[in-house]
Amino acid sequence: MNPLVSIIIPVFNAESFLSETIKSAISQSWENKEIIIIDDGSSDCSLEIAKQFENHWIKIFSQVNKGASSARNYGLKEAKGEYIQFLDADDLLSKNKIERQVRLLEDNKNFVSICPTVHFNDGDYPYSAKPDEYNRSFLFSTTNTHNFLINLYGKNGKSGMVAIHSWLTPKTVIDKAGLWNEILTADDDGEYFCRVVLNANGIILSNDVLNYYRKHEERKSLSMQGSRQALKSSLDSALIKKKLLLDENCSHDTLVAVYHLLINIAIRSYPRYFSIYKLAIHELPKIKYSYKLEVGGRKITNSIANKIGWQPIRLVQYFWNVIR
Repeated sequence: MNPLVSIIIPVFNAESFLSETIKSAISQSWENKEIIIIDDGSSDCSLEIAKQFENHWIKIFSQVNKGASSARNYGLKEAKGEYIQFLDADDLLSKNKIERQVRLLEDNKNFVSICPTVHFNDGDYPYSAKPDEYNRSFLFSTTNTHNFLINLYGKNGKSGMVAIHSWLTPKTVIDKAGLWNEILTADDDGEYFCRVVLNANGIILSNDVLNYYRKHEERKSLSMQGSRQALKSSLDSALIKKKLLLDENCSHDTLVAVYHLLINIAIRSYPRYFSIYKLAIHELPKIKYSYKLEVGGRKITNSIANKIGWQPIRLVQYFWNVIR
């Protein structure tokens, strides 16, 4: 078997990184592949850079700016592959990443595959960096997809993340999960892959390949921004996850994981965006649970928050930032 893999790259103003990312896709050892690049209304030279690589298996499309989720959906509609690899325009893959995951998935129908992530700072050489061991601890092979998600979301007191380009997904699973939610602007990938995982038969960890996630010092990723838009989107994403998880299983572990999803948004929203905070608190599961608060800052700050409550600490942090 030699299935076609579609690599979908949404692009918006990524002229500084795009060439390297496209070359990372081209150099994949899995030969039967197509690269689909969707320019999402870039105002820089991204589209011109992409067109330099255009040929019969590297296809370039463009649209007015609608966001990354819309661009990925465009890519899915154009994709002919049996497997889908999403790749953001500033990130990279190890050379044998797709090949190794395809081999695993061919023996495990309707599973999805993940691999560890290397976080590297923009300007650094990524291939000498080591995988993120904290988030690696959340990656494992399983047929219990619900448990994988609630473990990732915080059933054991800590939560993690899986990078978008860690995944390799059969098109059959994507067809069941549906398209990306184009309304969400932050944690759109978290909501999307929650649906993907719950529609898969299981997860296969490919521990011997890597994906590379670029961190930018001069700007935070949208999911980490403290804007009203980002926080509202994060809340909307969390509420979708809550419904999906509780529809399948209302165990105590599931309720704890949902609690983690929502309390973290409440903490990030308070006191600046009180309406978002209030809704997140309202949606918290009514459970008896001793939650160890993480409000940011030093360990002593978190220690005080766990003794007197986190709202006073967040008020002090907020007004201190305003004064500064």
